[in-house]
Amino acid sequence: MTHLRIVVAFVVLAQIVAPSAMAEEFVDDFSSSKLEGRQAERGAWQYKNGIASCVADPELYKKFKNHGPILKWPREFSDATIEFEIKASDCQRVVFTLNGEGHIFRVTLADERPDAPAGASKVPTRLIAWASKSSKQNKGDTIKPKGMPDLSVINQKWVPLKIDVKGNHAELTIGHFQAEIDHAALARGKNMVMLTFAHGELAVRNFQMTFVGSDGKQKSTFFNGSCLASVRVSTASMTVVDRWVFRFIMYRLNTRSQPGN
Repeated sequence: MTHLRIVVAFVVLAQIVAPSAMAEEFVDDFSSSKLEGRQAERGAWQYKNGIASCVADPELYKKFKNHGPILKWPREFSDATIEFEIKASDCQRVVFTLNGEGHIFRVTLADERPDAPAGASKVPTRLIAWASKSSKQNKGDTIKPKGMPDLSVINQKWVPLKIDVKGNHAELTIGHFQAEIDHAALARGKNMVMLTFAHGELAVRNFQMTFVGSDGKQKSTFFNGSCLASVRVSTASMTVVDRWVFRFIMYRLNTRSQPGN
């Protein structure tokens, strides 16, 4: 019975640590112009000293129907923590978007000053959330947290931007500014992170995201091959009955940890 009590204690511990979602991590240190998982478009992006930078081209801006240079990170995910630093120099606006089936959540930092270097932005500083697929008819819900910085406040400064999304809740940090957002849009499945800007120059560094796949399936992080091997060795001193009980419990735990169970 002593061995059986040890097995039961082991199983209780396993129940606590086994059913955890497998978080993945993606890091873009901008050390190279080519990286699987990153797309750079609509401009001549440069990569040097761990920084990606681009100067907006007025001709390309017109060609792409008033859309400036863009960085994309395609990833299917639900919950995620995404963070990076930006340095906007005389930009008219900088836009950070989470996409899925259409737009899902957007952060827009704009320079609305009449004497802005690139002219006053017609799009204001704001957040937009789409609870359902975005369209010409569905413009989303505009959110303007108190104290959200305009682009002019952070012009030519390195500023960290971070968003932590869990279900329909998000915590957003831009420099010293922090806000909490609750919206149904945040719980939607996502497949793309985008960062774009209009006019001026944008530099980006230290991009990283930790995320859970959009299927949200639970997987075991405890019962890996090496752990099972060590457990099998420990069963050698068990009685026949204890060993059968142990094997049955292990079977049930492993089948529970498989997708769809």
